[in-house]
Amino acid sequence: MEIRRFFIDNDKAYDNYIIIDGEEFNHMVKVLRYKVGYEIIVCLNDGLDYRCTICSIDKKSAKARIDYVEKNEAVPDVKINLYQALPKGDKLDLITQKCVELGVATINPFLSQYTNETKFKKERLEKIALEACKQCGRAQLPEISSLMDFDQMLDSIDSEIIIMPYEHAQVGKISRIKNLKNAKSIAIIIGSEGGFCEEEVAKAKKKGAKIVSLGKRILRCETAAIVAQTLVMYEIGELSR
Repeated sequence: MEIRRFFIDNDKAYDNYIIIDGEEFNHMVKVLRYKVGYEIIVCLNDGLDYRCTICSIDKKSAKARIDYVEKNEAVPDVKINLYQALPKGDKLDLITQKCVELGVATINPFLSQYTNETKFKKERLEKIALEACKQCGRAQLPEISSLMDFDQMLDSIDSEIIIMPYEHAQVGKISRIKNLKNAKSIAIIIGSEGGFCEEEVAKAKKKGAKIVSLGKRILRCETAAIVAQTLVMYEIGELSR
């Protein structure tokens, strides 16, 4: 039987047991029909897996005994921060799901000159991120920021390396970025369907962004986000054991 993982606030953890309540309790007991004696993995968003056994179940909560604790191997050593210009429709759902599976640490939606959407549902993305973490075995939930404009987005970046794929870039490959393999934090800036205007690219360059190409073909924004993060994760060794 697959051992499922559940994400719980760290204030529910005590010396040798953890209380599971709220939506995770409902999912565990009412959907999965877990019972006393079942083994589970509890995640407190600290990069550790708490291997537990359910020892009691009440109407609104369950108590799980901590059997042992181990480091979660799916937590990346490098913090990848995705800055995504708000795309149309539900494309951000797909971007969130796949980038979380790849190991992104933060997702930061923003508005640029060529974005057409102006709103997104943060709670929806958080639920998608939660399910993606469970699917890929992560122990830390990514942070999802509130919507920013382009200048606010640039000002908020404090990563060591900033990468901006640009469809009109003639040169520049992610693999050739200096010190990429030694960085502890990397920002990736992805445009919406219309890409970026020249003024935005100039501002990003002034911030220190490396303007790169993702190849000869113009990619959809959701494809670009996934491809760019995959290339970065490959270059820093996060796609190998």
